[in-house]
Amino acid sequence: MENKITPPFKFFYSDFINWSKQTEGKHILTFQPKTTQELVVAVNWAYQEKYRVRPLGNMHNWSQLTIANGENNSRVLLIDLKKYLNSMRIEVMGNYGVVTAQTGVSMEALLTKLEKSKLGFLATPAPGDLTLGGVLAIGAHGTGMPATGEERPAGGCYGTLSNSIVSLTAIVWDETAQSYVLKTFQRNDKDISAFMVHIGRALIVEVTLQVPRNKRLRCQSYVNIPASDLFAEQADRKNSFASFVERSGRAEAIWFPFTEEPWLKVWTENPTYNGVSRRVSSPFNYPFSDNLPASLEKLIKNFTTGHPEAAPAVGNAELELVKAGLGTTLSFDLWGWSKDLLLYVKPSTLRVTANGYAILTRRDKMQQVIYDFVQKYREMVALYQTRNSYPMNNAVEIRVTGVDNPDESIVAGAQVAAFSAARRREDRPDWDTVIWLDNLSHPDTPDANVFYQQMEQWIFEHFSGDYAECRVEWSKGWGYTPEGTWENERVINQLIPASLTRGADENNWQSAMDILDKYDPHHLFTSPLLERLSKAGR
Repeated sequence: MENKITPPFKFFYSDFINWSKQTEGKHILTFQPKTTQELVVAVNWAYQEKYRVRPLGNMHNWSQLTIANGENNSRVLLIDLKKYLNSMRIEVMGNYGVVTAQTGVSMEALLTKLEKSKLGFLATPAPGDLTLGGVLAIGAHGTGMPATGEERPAGGCYGTLSNSIVSLTAIVWDETAQSYVLKTFQRNDKDISAFMVHIGRALIVEVTLQVPRNKRLRCQSYVNIPASDLFAEQADRKNSFASFVERSGRAEAIWFPFTEEPWLKVWTENPTYNGVSRRVSSPFNYPFSDNLPASLEKLIKNFTTGHPEAAPAVGNAELELVKAGLGTTLSFDLWGWSKDLLLYVKPSTLRVTANGYAILTRRDKMQQVIYDFVQKYREMVALYQTRNSYPMNNAVEIRVTGVDNPDESIVAGAQVAAFSAARRREDRPDWDTVIWLDNLSHPDTPDANVFYQQMEQWIFEHFSGDYAECRVEWSKGWGYTPEGTWENERVINQLIPASLTRGADENNWQSAMDILDKYDPHHLFTSPLLERLSKAGR
Protein backbone atom coordinates (compact mmCIF):
# COMPACT_ATOMS: atom_id res chain seq x y z
CA MET A 1 0.00 0.00 0.00
CA GLU A 2 1.38 3.39 -1.03
CA ASN A 3 2.30 5.77 1.77
CA LYS A 4 0.30 8.98 1.81
CA ILE A 5 2.44 12.06 1.38
CA THR A 6 1.58 15.72 1.67
CA PRO A 7 4.36 17.71 -0.02
CA PRO A 8 3.93 21.49 -0.20
CA PHE A 9 3.75 21.42 -4.00
CA LYS A 10 1.55 20.01 -6.74
CA PHE A 11 2.95 16.63 -7.75
CA PHE A 12 2.14 13.73 -10.01
CA TYR A 13 3.65 10.34 -10.79
CA SER A 14 5.55 9.51 -13.96
CA ASP A 15 7.57 6.69 -15.48
CA PHE A 16 11.26 7.00 -16.36
CA ILE A 17 12.43 5.27 -19.55
CA ASN A 18 15.90 6.07 -20.89
CA TRP A 19 16.98 6.36 -24.51
CA SER A 20 17.70 2.66 -25.15
CA LYS A 21 14.76 1.57 -22.98
CA GLN A 22 17.14 -0.41 -20.78
CA THR A 23 16.69 1.72 -17.66
CA GLU A 24 13.14 2.04 -16.39
CA GLY A 25 11.43 3.25 -13.26
CA LYS A 26 7.70 3.16 -12.67
CA HIS A 27 5.39 5.51 -10.79
CA ILE A 28 7.98 8.00 -9.52
CA LEU A 29 7.00 11.16 -7.65
CA THR A 30 7.46 14.10 -10.03
CA PHE A 31 7.30 17.89 -9.73
CA GLN A 32 7.39 20.66 -12.34
CA PRO A 33 8.37 23.87 -10.49
CA LYS A 34 7.18 27.15 -11.97
CA THR A 35 9.82 29.22 -10.17
CA THR A 36 13.20 28.69 -8.58
CA GLN A 37 11.60 29.47 -5.22
CA GLU A 38 9.18 26.57 -5.68
CA LEU A 39 12.13 24.40 -6.62
CA VAL A 40 14.03 25.27 -3.44
CA VAL A 41 10.95 24.48 -1.35
CA ALA A 42 10.62 21.08 -3.03
CA VAL A 43 14.30 20.27 -2.53
CA ASN A 44 14.13 21.05 1.17
CA TRP A 45 10.96 19.00 1.56
CA ALA A 46 12.78 16.08 -0.09
CA TYR A 47 15.68 16.51 2.32
CA GLN A 48 13.40 16.53 5.34
CA GLU A 49 11.47 13.49 4.10
CA LYS A 50 14.64 11.58 3.12
CA TYR A 51 13.95 11.54 -0.61
CA ARG A 52 16.61 11.68 -3.29
CA VAL A 53 16.22 14.47 -5.84
CA ARG A 54 16.86 13.65 -9.49
CA PRO A 55 16.67 16.26 -12.26
CA LEU A 56 14.64 14.97 -15.21
CA GLY A 57 15.53 15.88 -18.77
CA ASN A 58 14.42 14.13 -21.95
CA MET A 59 16.09 10.87 -20.88
CA HIS A 60 18.34 10.83 -23.96
CA ASN A 61 21.04 9.06 -22.00
CA TRP A 62 22.41 5.56 -21.57
CA SER A 63 24.26 5.54 -18.25
CA GLN A 64 22.26 5.15 -15.05
CA LEU A 65 23.15 8.52 -13.56
CA THR A 66 19.52 9.43 -12.81
CA ILE A 67 18.11 6.19 -11.41
CA ALA A 68 19.02 2.51 -11.44
CA ASN A 69 17.06 0.06 -13.54
CA GLY A 70 14.25 -1.69 -11.68
CA GLU A 71 15.18 -0.24 -8.30
CA ASN A 72 12.66 0.79 -5.68
CA ASN A 73 12.16 4.47 -6.48
CA SER A 74 9.57 5.15 -3.79
CA ARG A 75 11.95 7.66 -2.17
CA VAL A 76 12.91 9.49 -5.36
CA LEU A 77 11.62 12.91 -6.42
CA LEU A 78 12.02 13.69 -10.12
CA ILE A 79 12.38 17.41 -10.82
CA ASP A 80 11.22 18.33 -14.33
CA LEU A 81 12.45 21.80 -15.27
CA LYS A 82 11.48 21.63 -18.96
CA LYS A 83 7.96 23.07 -18.81
CA TYR A 84 8.59 26.26 -16.83
CA LEU A 85 12.28 26.81 -16.01
CA ASN A 86 13.44 27.44 -19.57
CA SER A 87 13.87 31.22 -19.86
CA MET A 88 16.76 32.84 -21.73
CA ARG A 89 18.27 36.30 -21.99
CA ILE A 90 21.08 37.32 -24.31
CA GLU A 91 23.62 40.11 -24.26
CA VAL A 92 25.71 40.78 -27.35
CA MET A 93 29.18 42.11 -26.53
CA GLY A 94 30.92 43.08 -29.74
CA ASN A 95 32.30 39.98 -31.43
CA TYR A 96 30.65 37.53 -29.05
CA GLY A 97 27.81 37.34 -26.58
CA VAL A 98 26.65 35.72 -23.38
CA VAL A 99 23.39 33.90 -22.81
CA THR A 100 21.90 33.31 -19.37
CA ALA A 101 19.51 30.38 -19.52
CA GLN A 102 17.56 28.22 -17.12
CA THR A 103 18.59 24.60 -17.49
CA GLY A 104 15.21 23.21 -18.53
CA VAL A 105 15.55 24.81 -21.96
CA SER A 106 16.11 22.48 -24.93
CA MET A 107 19.19 22.80 -27.10
CA GLU A 108 17.05 23.45 -30.17
CA ALA A 109 15.23 26.32 -28.43
CA LEU A 110 18.52 27.73 -27.13
CA LEU A 111 20.26 27.62 -30.50
CA THR A 112 17.21 29.11 -32.23
CA LYS A 113 17.20 32.03 -29.80
CA LEU A 114 20.95 32.54 -30.18
CA GLU A 115 20.67 32.53 -33.96
CA LYS A 116 18.27 35.47 -33.82
CA SER A 117 21.03 37.43 -32.07
CA LYS A 118 23.61 36.27 -34.65
CA LEU A 119 25.29 33.95 -32.14
CA GLY A 120 26.06 30.23 -32.29
CA PHE A 121 28.37 27.66 -30.68
CA LEU A 122 31.25 26.22 -32.69
CA ALA A 123 29.96 22.67 -32.14
CA THR A 124 26.97 21.07 -30.41
CA PRO A 125 25.53 17.60 -29.83
CA ALA A 126 23.37 16.41 -32.73
CA PRO A 127 20.00 15.89 -30.94
CA GLY A 128 17.88 19.00 -30.48
CA ASP A 129 15.69 17.67 -27.69
CA LEU A 130 18.46 17.53 -25.07
CA THR A 131 18.04 19.90 -22.14
CA LEU A 132 20.80 22.38 -21.44
CA GLY A 133 21.08 21.01 -17.91
CA GLY A 134 21.58 17.48 -19.16
CA VAL A 135 24.14 18.56 -21.75
CA LEU A 136 26.27 20.34 -19.16
CA ALA A 137 25.90 17.63 -16.52
CA ILE A 138 27.74 15.07 -18.64
CA GLY A 139 30.03 17.36 -20.62
CA ALA A 140 28.32 16.83 -23.97
CA HIS A 141 30.13 17.67 -27.18
CA GLY A 142 29.81 17.88 -30.92
CA THR A 143 32.65 17.51 -33.36
CA GLY A 144 35.07 20.25 -34.25
CA MET A 145 38.50 21.75 -33.73
CA PRO A 146 40.36 24.49 -35.57
CA ALA A 147 41.26 23.75 -39.16
CA THR A 148 44.77 24.55 -40.30
CA GLY A 149 45.15 28.32 -40.13
CA GLU A 150 41.82 28.87 -38.40
CA GLU A 151 41.83 31.27 -35.48
CA ARG A 152 39.55 30.73 -32.53
CA PRO A 153 36.81 33.38 -32.61
CA ALA A 154 36.09 35.53 -29.57
CA GLY A 155 33.87 33.60 -27.17
CA GLY A 156 34.45 30.30 -28.93
CA CYS A 157 35.43 26.97 -27.33
CA TYR A 158 36.55 23.80 -29.10
CA GLY A 159 35.88 21.29 -26.33
CA THR A 160 32.63 20.41 -24.58
CA LEU A 161 29.85 22.92 -24.04
CA SER A 162 30.70 22.97 -20.34
CA ASN A 163 33.87 24.90 -21.13
CA SER A 164 31.66 27.79 -22.29
CA ILE A 165 30.31 28.33 -18.77
CA VAL A 166 30.85 31.83 -17.36
CA SER A 167 28.84 31.31 -14.18
CA LEU A 168 26.21 28.95 -12.80
CA THR A 169 23.62 28.85 -10.05
CA ALA A 170 23.16 25.62 -8.11
CA ILE A 171 21.09 24.47 -5.18
CA VAL A 172 23.51 23.72 -2.34
CA TRP A 173 23.51 23.04 1.38
CA ASP A 174 23.93 26.07 3.62
CA GLU A 175 25.30 25.06 6.99
CA THR A 176 24.23 28.27 8.70
CA ALA A 177 20.65 28.12 7.43
CA GLN A 178 20.55 24.34 7.80
CA SER A 179 18.78 24.11 4.46
CA TYR A 180 19.37 23.98 0.73
CA VAL A 181 19.65 27.39 -0.94
CA LEU A 182 20.57 28.95 -4.28
CA LYS A 183 24.23 29.84 -4.75
CA THR A 184 25.94 31.37 -7.77
CA PHE A 185 29.50 30.36 -8.70
CA GLN A 186 31.69 32.42 -11.02
CA ARG A 187 34.04 30.72 -13.48
CA ASN A 188 37.07 31.81 -11.45
CA ASP A 189 35.67 30.40 -8.18
CA LYS A 190 37.69 27.32 -7.32
CA ASP A 191 34.64 25.31 -6.30
CA ILE A 192 32.94 25.72 -9.69
CA SER A 193 35.31 23.06 -11.05
CA ALA A 194 33.11 20.28 -9.62
CA PHE A 195 29.84 21.72 -10.94
CA MET A 196 30.55 22.39 -14.63
CA VAL A 197 30.38 18.65 -15.36
CA HIS A 198 28.76 17.19 -12.26
CA ILE A 199 27.51 13.85 -13.71
CA GLY A 200 24.18 14.24 -11.90
CA ARG A 201 25.65 14.87 -8.45
CA ALA A 202 24.24 18.42 -8.30
CA LEU A 203 21.24 20.45 -9.41
CA ILE A 204 22.06 23.43 -11.62
CA VAL A 205 19.22 25.90 -12.09
CA GLU A 206 20.74 28.55 -14.35
CA VAL A 207 23.94 29.09 -16.31
CA THR A 208 25.61 31.89 -18.21
CA LEU A 209 27.51 30.78 -21.31
CA GLN A 210 29.85 32.58 -23.66
CA VAL A 211 28.90 32.25 -27.33
CA PRO A 212 30.81 33.35 -30.45
CA ARG A 213 29.33 35.01 -33.49
CA ASN A 214 27.27 32.60 -35.57
CA LYS A 215 28.77 31.02 -38.66
CA ARG A 216 27.40 29.75 -41.91
CA LEU A 217 28.59 26.23 -42.60
CA ARG A 218 28.69 23.90 -45.55
CA CYS A 219 28.11 20.23 -44.70
CA GLN A 220 29.21 17.69 -47.30
CA SER A 221 28.45 13.98 -47.02
CA TYR A 222 30.66 11.30 -48.54
CA VAL A 223 29.73 7.64 -48.90
CA ASN A 224 32.33 6.68 -51.50
CA ILE A 225 35.58 6.81 -49.50
CA PRO A 226 36.88 3.35 -48.56
CA ALA A 227 37.33 2.70 -44.85
CA SER A 228 40.88 1.64 -45.69
CA ASP A 229 41.59 5.23 -46.77
CA LEU A 230 39.56 7.12 -44.18
CA PHE A 231 40.98 5.05 -41.32
CA ALA A 232 44.45 4.52 -42.79
CA GLU A 233 47.52 4.59 -40.59
CA GLN A 234 49.14 7.47 -42.46
CA ALA A 235 47.69 10.86 -41.57
CA ASP A 236 48.97 12.42 -44.81
CA ARG A 237 47.22 9.84 -46.96
CA LYS A 238 44.62 11.29 -49.31
CA ASN A 239 41.14 11.08 -47.75
CA SER A 240 42.37 10.15 -44.27
CA PHE A 241 40.11 11.33 -41.47
CA ALA A 242 42.87 13.61 -40.20
CA SER A 243 43.22 15.22 -43.64
CA PHE A 244 39.58 16.31 -43.56
CA VAL A 245 40.03 17.72 -40.05
CA GLU A 246 43.11 19.63 -41.18
CA ARG A 247 41.18 21.19 -44.07
CA SER A 248 37.82 21.81 -42.41
CA GLY A 249 38.19 21.24 -38.66
CA ARG A 250 34.85 19.43 -38.35
CA ALA A 251 34.29 15.82 -39.37
CA GLU A 252 32.29 12.80 -38.24
CA ALA A 253 32.39 9.19 -39.43
CA ILE A 254 29.44 6.82 -39.08
CA TRP A 255 30.57 3.36 -40.14
CA PHE A 256 27.87 0.73 -40.45
CA PRO A 257 28.88 -2.85 -39.57
CA PHE A 258 30.19 -5.13 -42.30
CA THR A 259 30.45 -2.30 -44.83
CA GLU A 260 33.50 -0.62 -46.34
CA GLU A 261 32.23 2.88 -47.09
CA PRO A 262 31.56 4.99 -43.98
CA TRP A 263 29.17 7.92 -44.02
CA LEU A 264 31.52 10.87 -43.58
CA LYS A 265 30.18 14.34 -42.82
CA VAL A 266 32.49 17.32 -43.17
CA TRP A 267 31.52 20.81 -42.02
CA THR A 268 33.43 23.78 -43.47
CA GLU A 269 33.07 27.46 -42.67
CA ASN A 270 31.51 29.06 -45.74
CA PRO A 271 30.28 32.60 -45.05
CA THR A 272 28.90 33.20 -48.55
CA TYR A 273 26.70 30.93 -50.64
CA ASN A 274 28.70 28.96 -53.18
CA GLY A 275 25.91 28.46 -55.73
CA VAL A 276 26.17 24.65 -55.46
CA SER A 277 24.99 23.51 -52.03
CA ARG A 278 21.32 23.20 -51.10
CA ARG A 279 20.30 26.07 -48.85
CA VAL A 280 18.63 25.02 -45.60
CA SER A 281 16.86 27.17 -43.02
CA SER A 282 15.85 24.55 -40.45
CA PRO A 283 17.59 21.61 -38.74
CA PHE A 284 17.14 17.82 -39.06
CA ASN A 285 17.89 17.48 -42.75
CA TYR A 286 18.39 13.70 -42.87
CA PRO A 287 14.79 12.38 -42.48
CA PHE A 288 15.81 8.98 -43.85
CA SER A 289 17.94 8.34 -40.76
CA ASP A 290 15.12 9.24 -38.36
CA ASN A 291 12.38 7.11 -39.92
CA LEU A 292 13.37 3.57 -40.88
CA PRO A 293 11.46 1.63 -43.55
CA ALA A 294 9.46 -1.38 -42.38
CA SER A 295 11.70 -3.78 -44.30
CA LEU A 296 14.76 -2.68 -42.33
CA GLU A 297 12.91 -2.80 -39.02
CA LYS A 298 11.95 -6.40 -39.83
CA LEU A 299 15.59 -7.29 -40.47
CA ILE A 300 16.59 -5.71 -37.17
CA LYS A 301 14.03 -7.79 -35.28
CA ASN A 302 15.91 -10.89 -36.41
CA PHE A 303 18.63 -10.01 -33.89
CA THR A 304 16.32 -10.82 -31.03
CA THR A 305 14.61 -13.83 -32.63
CA GLY A 306 17.58 -16.12 -33.00
CA HIS A 307 19.13 -14.89 -36.25
CA PRO A 308 22.27 -12.91 -35.35
CA GLU A 309 23.71 -13.64 -38.80
CA ALA A 310 21.34 -10.96 -40.13
CA ALA A 311 23.81 -8.30 -38.92
CA PRO A 312 25.81 -8.00 -42.18
CA ALA A 313 22.60 -7.67 -44.19
CA VAL A 314 21.33 -4.97 -41.85
CA GLY A 315 24.61 -3.05 -41.99
CA ASN A 316 24.56 -3.02 -45.77
CA ALA A 317 20.88 -2.10 -45.84
CA GLU A 318 21.57 0.85 -43.53
CA LEU A 319 24.35 2.09 -45.78
CA GLU A 320 22.17 1.77 -48.88
CA LEU A 321 19.41 3.66 -47.07
CA VAL A 322 21.83 6.51 -46.37
CA LYS A 323 23.09 6.59 -49.95
CA ALA A 324 19.58 6.63 -51.37
CA GLY A 325 18.33 9.09 -48.77
CA LEU A 326 21.12 11.58 -49.37
CA GLY A 327 20.27 11.49 -53.07
CA THR A 328 16.49 11.70 -52.89
CA THR A 329 16.54 14.50 -50.30
CA LEU A 330 19.38 16.37 -52.02
CA SER A 331 21.35 16.29 -48.78
CA PHE A 332 24.84 15.45 -49.99
CA ASP A 333 25.77 19.13 -49.86
CA LEU A 334 24.02 21.56 -47.50
CA TRP A 335 24.60 25.21 -46.60
CA GLY A 336 23.12 27.34 -43.84
CA TRP A 337 23.51 28.70 -40.33
CA SER A 338 25.28 26.48 -37.84
CA LYS A 339 22.14 25.35 -35.96
CA ASP A 340 20.58 23.96 -39.12
CA LEU A 341 23.61 21.81 -39.92
CA LEU A 342 24.71 20.77 -36.42
CA LEU A 343 21.30 19.50 -35.25
CA TYR A 344 20.38 16.36 -37.17
CA VAL A 345 19.07 13.68 -34.77
CA LYS A 346 15.37 13.43 -33.86
CA PRO A 347 13.81 11.31 -31.08
CA SER A 348 12.30 9.09 -33.79
CA THR A 349 15.72 7.78 -34.85
CA LEU A 350 16.68 4.14 -34.20
CA ARG A 351 17.32 3.60 -30.49
CA VAL A 352 20.49 1.65 -29.88
CA THR A 353 22.93 1.23 -27.03
CA ALA A 354 26.51 2.48 -27.13
CA ASN A 355 29.80 2.49 -25.34
CA GLY A 356 31.78 5.69 -25.30
CA TYR A 357 35.39 6.73 -24.69
CA ALA A 358 37.36 9.94 -25.05
CA ILE A 359 40.99 9.54 -26.14
CA LEU A 360 43.16 12.54 -25.27
CA THR A 361 46.37 12.89 -27.28
CA ARG A 362 48.44 15.12 -29.57
CA ARG A 363 46.82 16.31 -32.76
CA ASP A 364 49.44 14.61 -34.91
CA LYS A 365 48.47 11.29 -33.28
CA MET A 366 44.78 11.61 -34.21
CA GLN A 367 44.95 9.36 -37.26
CA GLN A 368 47.07 6.78 -35.42
CA VAL A 369 44.49 6.55 -32.63
CA ILE A 370 41.70 6.02 -35.15
CA TYR A 371 43.73 3.44 -37.08
CA ASP A 372 44.62 1.47 -33.95
CA PHE A 373 41.00 1.42 -32.80
CA VAL A 374 39.66 0.36 -36.19
CA GLN A 375 42.23 -2.43 -36.51
CA LYS A 376 41.28 -3.80 -33.10
CA TYR A 377 37.59 -3.50 -33.92
CA ARG A 378 38.02 -5.38 -37.21
CA GLU A 379 40.04 -8.10 -35.49
CA MET A 380 37.46 -8.62 -32.77
CA VAL A 381 34.45 -8.56 -35.11
CA ALA A 382 36.10 -11.15 -37.37
CA LEU A 383 36.88 -13.42 -34.41
CA TYR A 384 33.32 -13.27 -33.13
CA GLN A 385 31.98 -13.90 -36.63
CA THR A 386 33.80 -17.24 -36.74
CA ARG A 387 31.63 -18.22 -33.75
CA ASN A 388 28.44 -17.06 -35.50
CA SER A 389 28.31 -14.17 -33.03
CA TYR A 390 27.54 -10.60 -34.12
CA PRO A 391 27.58 -8.40 -31.00
CA MET A 392 28.42 -5.21 -32.92
CA ASN A 393 25.38 -4.92 -35.16
CA ASN A 394 25.21 -1.14 -35.49
CA ALA A 395 27.56 1.68 -36.37
CA VAL A 396 30.94 2.83 -35.15
CA GLU A 397 30.95 6.59 -34.64
CA ILE A 398 34.07 8.77 -34.56
CA ARG A 399 34.23 12.46 -33.71
CA VAL A 400 37.09 14.81 -32.81
CA THR A 401 37.18 17.93 -30.63
CA GLY A 402 39.68 20.10 -28.85
CA VAL A 403 40.26 19.81 -25.11
CA ASP A 404 38.43 21.75 -22.42
CA ASN A 405 40.97 24.52 -22.00
CA PRO A 406 40.07 27.17 -19.38
CA ASP A 407 42.29 29.63 -21.26
CA GLU A 408 39.48 29.81 -23.87
CA SER A 409 37.18 31.34 -21.27
CA ILE A 410 36.42 35.05 -21.29
CA VAL A 411 36.91 34.96 -17.50
CA ALA A 412 40.42 35.57 -16.18
CA GLY A 413 41.52 32.79 -13.84
CA ALA A 414 38.87 30.40 -15.15
CA GLN A 415 38.78 26.98 -13.49
CA VAL A 416 38.84 23.67 -15.36
CA ALA A 417 35.84 21.33 -15.39
CA ALA A 418 37.27 18.63 -13.12
CA PHE A 419 35.03 15.77 -14.30
CA SER A 420 35.08 16.59 -18.01
CA ALA A 421 36.27 13.73 -20.20
CA ALA A 422 37.86 16.42 -22.37
CA ARG A 423 39.67 18.29 -19.59
CA ARG A 424 43.24 19.09 -20.53
CA ARG A 425 46.22 17.45 -18.87
CA GLU A 426 48.16 20.24 -17.16
CA ASP A 427 51.36 18.23 -17.53
CA ARG A 428 50.77 17.62 -21.26
CA PRO A 429 49.92 20.93 -22.95
CA ASP A 430 50.76 19.26 -26.27
CA TRP A 431 47.77 16.92 -25.84
CA ASP A 432 45.24 19.21 -27.51
CA THR A 433 42.93 16.71 -29.21
CA VAL A 434 40.12 14.41 -28.08
CA ILE A 435 38.96 11.52 -30.26
CA TRP A 436 35.50 10.27 -29.26
CA LEU A 437 34.93 6.58 -30.05
CA ASP A 438 31.55 4.84 -29.89
CA ASN A 439 30.51 1.27 -30.71
CA LEU A 440 26.75 0.90 -31.18
CA SER A 441 24.63 -2.23 -30.90
CA HIS A 442 20.99 -3.10 -30.53
CA PRO A 443 19.77 -3.61 -26.96
CA ASP A 444 20.05 -7.13 -25.55
CA THR A 445 22.25 -8.40 -28.37
CA PRO A 446 23.91 -11.71 -27.37
CA ASP A 447 27.62 -11.41 -26.47
CA ALA A 448 27.54 -7.61 -26.63
CA ASN A 449 28.64 -7.10 -23.03
CA VAL A 450 31.50 -9.59 -23.43
CA PHE A 451 32.65 -7.77 -26.57
CA TYR A 452 32.34 -4.40 -24.87
CA GLN A 453 34.33 -5.58 -21.85
CA GLN A 454 37.16 -6.89 -24.01
CA MET A 455 37.22 -3.72 -26.10
CA GLU A 456 37.18 -1.55 -22.98
CA GLN A 457 40.10 -3.41 -21.43
CA TRP A 458 42.11 -3.01 -24.63
CA ILE A 459 41.24 0.70 -24.98
CA PHE A 460 42.38 1.55 -21.45
CA GLU A 461 45.58 -0.48 -21.82
CA HIS A 462 46.47 0.67 -25.33
CA PHE A 463 45.76 4.39 -25.07
CA SER A 464 48.00 5.07 -22.11
CA GLY A 465 51.46 6.25 -21.07
CA ASP A 466 53.13 8.80 -23.34
CA TYR A 467 50.75 7.96 -26.18
CA ALA A 468 47.31 8.97 -24.90
CA GLU A 469 44.82 9.07 -22.04
CA CYS A 470 41.51 7.19 -22.07
CA ARG A 471 38.46 8.49 -20.22
CA VAL A 472 34.86 7.32 -20.24
CA GLU A 473 32.13 9.34 -21.92
CA TRP A 474 29.72 9.83 -19.03
CA SER A 475 26.48 9.53 -20.98
CA LYS A 476 27.36 6.22 -22.66
CA GLY A 477 28.17 2.65 -21.65
CA TRP A 478 31.35 1.76 -19.72
CA GLY A 479 32.43 -0.39 -16.81
CA TYR A 480 31.44 -3.61 -18.55
CA THR A 481 31.25 -7.15 -17.22
CA PRO A 482 29.73 -10.11 -19.08
CA GLU A 483 26.64 -9.61 -16.94
CA GLY A 484 26.08 -5.90 -17.44
CA THR A 485 27.14 -2.30 -17.83
CA TRP A 486 28.49 0.09 -15.14
CA GLU A 487 29.38 -2.99 -13.06
CA ASN A 488 33.14 -3.40 -13.49
CA GLU A 489 34.69 -2.56 -10.12
CA ARG A 490 38.19 -2.00 -11.49
CA VAL A 491 36.95 0.50 -14.07
CA ILE A 492 34.79 2.36 -11.56
CA ASN A 493 37.10 2.29 -8.54
CA GLN A 494 40.50 2.62 -10.22
CA LEU A 495 40.61 3.48 -13.93
CA ILE A 496 38.07 6.31 -13.99
CA PRO A 497 39.45 8.21 -10.95
CA ALA A 498 43.01 7.75 -12.20
CA SER A 499 42.14 9.05 -15.67
CA LEU A 500 40.91 12.33 -14.17
CA THR A 501 43.78 12.62 -11.68
CA ARG A 502 46.89 12.00 -13.80
CA GLY A 503 48.51 15.27 -14.73
CA ALA A 504 45.89 17.31 -12.88
CA ASP A 505 46.55 20.25 -10.63
CA GLU A 506 44.62 20.60 -7.38
CA ASN A 507 41.33 20.26 -9.31
CA ASN A 508 41.42 16.47 -9.47
CA TRP A 509 38.99 13.60 -8.89
CA GLN A 510 39.43 13.61 -5.12
CA SER A 511 39.14 17.36 -4.64
CA ALA A 512 36.11 17.61 -6.94
CA MET A 513 34.27 14.85 -5.08
CA ASP A 514 35.10 16.63 -1.83
CA ILE A 515 33.57 19.83 -3.21
CA LEU A 516 30.34 18.04 -4.15
CA ASP A 517 30.20 16.49 -0.68
CA LYS A 518 30.74 19.92 0.86
CA TYR A 519 27.74 21.38 -0.95
CA ASP A 520 25.57 18.28 -0.67
CA PRO A 521 26.72 16.51 2.52
CA HIS A 522 23.42 14.63 2.76
CA HIS A 523 23.80 13.14 -0.74
CA LEU A 524 20.40 14.42 -1.77
CA PHE A 525 21.43 14.67 -5.43
CA THR A 526 22.60 11.15 -6.13
CA SER A 527 21.76 7.70 -7.49
CA PRO A 528 23.09 4.18 -6.81
CA LEU A 529 25.70 4.51 -9.57
CA LEU A 530 26.74 7.96 -8.38
CA GLU A 531 27.15 6.65 -4.85
CA ARG A 532 29.63 4.09 -6.15
CA LEU A 533 31.49 6.74 -8.11
CA SER A 534 31.52 9.04 -5.07
CA LYS A 535 33.42 6.41 -3.11
CA ALA A 536 35.79 5.52 -5.95
CA GLY A 537 39.46 6.33 -5.64
CA ARG A 538 39.05 7.73 -2.12
